[in-house]
Amino acid sequence: MRSGIVLSAAALAGITIPAFAQASSPDAWKEFNAQVEQKCAEAAADMFRKPQVAVDPVGSENFGLAIVFGRSKDVKGRAAVVCVVNKKTGVVELGTEMSNDLVRVRKPKDDDKDDKDDGGQSGAD
Repeated sequence: MRSGIVLSAAALAGITIPAFAQASSPDAWKEFNAQVEQKCAEAAADMFRKPQVAVDPVGSENFGLAIVFGRSKDVKGRAAVVCVVNKKTGVVELGTEMSNDLVRVRKPKDDDKDDKDDGGQSGAD
């Protein structure tokens, strides 16, 4: 009887934890990363004209991590912010806007073009 109660409690705990907190399979990670991308883009929509999101594929133990960047509405140039998503609660937080004088923010290059430009070697600027 006691083991049945423990199993029921464990099953209930598994149901109440958000799905992205349990991301252990490649498909679960893809789903979680898609959620991080969407939540960060939505959170930064007032800061950027067309926010772009670069998601850290694994994040940290407790947070999904991403950088949101694009043309800033405030500084009238390219800028970026750090975005964190709590893996347990789903709460999104944004850092302060960092303009080009603090970090270099560039539009990502097309992968195919990079291969042709640098002879297939990455990191050759």
